[in-house]
Amino acid sequence: MKKKYIWLTVLLLLIVAAFGMYREYNRQRKETISQAPKFQTTALAILDEFRLNQQAADQKYSGLDVIVAVTGTIKETIEDDGGQLILVLGDSTSLSAVRCTVDSTFGLNKESVTRGMEVKVKGNFTGYKADELGIGADIEMNFCVLDSPEIKRKQL
Repeated sequence: MKKKYIWLTVLLLLIVAAFGMYREYNRQRKETISQAPKFQTTALAILDEFRLNQQAADQKYSGLDVIVAVTGTIKETIEDDGGQLILVLGDSTSLSAVRCTVDSTFGLNKESVTRGMEVKVKGNFTGYKADELGIGADIEMNFCVLDSPEIKRKQL
């Protein structure tokens, strides 16, 4: 009788674990476009914030559901090997930049964003990478969407 309860307990634990793994595997990410940003700043201001006090800025912007809206000038647009579009925002005379990987579900036309264009981008902060020599630094964001209504999107 005791063995029966042990096996039932093990079976119940396996069912609960399998259900938990199934839910986690199929979890949907909240769409960035429908979320309100927790912080609004400019590319130059956020770069200065990290340059002056990296620990405090990391603590402020880190988190799974922290959406940051950044306004800035496009320095460059890059399409990586996987076809992901990366918008590089910042001052053209500086080596530091905010690198925003555009959400693939957003459907942004690469031709609709050009160098020198002022845009507002919102996305998840993923990290700050400072150069060892102190010459430049990058702030990285992912799942970015453009909050600028004049930008044309692909029909998905």
